[in-house]
Amino acid sequence: MNPDEQETARIEARLLAIGEAQVRDMKAREAAQRNRRPWNFDAPAKEPRRWTLPRKYRVPVLLVVAYTVIGTVLGLSLAHQFIWFGEVAYGPLAWLLFLGLLPVIAAIWFIAARIAQAQESRARSWAGRWLVAYPAWVVLSACMVATAPWGWAALLGWAFGSPARVEVQVTSVEQRHARRGCNHTATFELQGATSFRICLHRRLEGAMPPAGSTVEVSGMLSWLGLYVEQVHAR
Repeated sequence: MNPDEQETARIEARLLAIGEAQVRDMKAREAAQRNRRPWNFDAPAKEPRRWTLPRKYRVPVLLVVAYTVIGTVLGLSLAHQFIWFGEVAYGPLAWLLFLGLLPVIAAIWFIAARIAQAQESRARSWAGRWLVAYPAWVVLSACMVATAPWGWAALLGWAFGSPARVEVQVTSVEQRHARRGCNHTATFELQGATSFRICLHRRLEGAMPPAGSTVEVSGMLSWLGLYVEQVHAR
């Protein structure tokens, strides 16, 4: 065999070996593709990066949230028995504050919702998030901020007030049959300020006169207002 034939034989043998190696590699890939599991449960789950509020903003934000939440709780528990003298001036401003806070709080909740959405591992309903939860949280938050001063005024008026007995005007009386809650309420006016509906259960002595009459009430009186503890009907 001459040198040219030997070289040709070596090239053919090399090409044959390369072809066989490619066939084996292709078969191995096909087998691995068939045997591969759809989910790799052994691999550790990649934790999403959690966004946190910068440290310099944490204390102011915490104070605002605490002021709002505590003021709302106080408003639900104490303000219904309190005649706040500042209600005359703050009442109209509360509506303006509520309307002015809506776009600000809407932007804050929008950013918070987008951050929470990016960090969630399971997608939630778009309609439930943006058509129900988002508007509800915006309106509720603005309402809580605007009405929080009522609760704080009631707390301070009760804490720093002095026992007193004053005469107030009855602006409305309501008596209804209810299985739950208070079924006998009234509103009073003192120095131009009107109270919320005060429950008369265990606070009323005697028969309640109609609206337009005057009665004496006792409670804690301060420069902020009067916390009504007892109604003395004639």
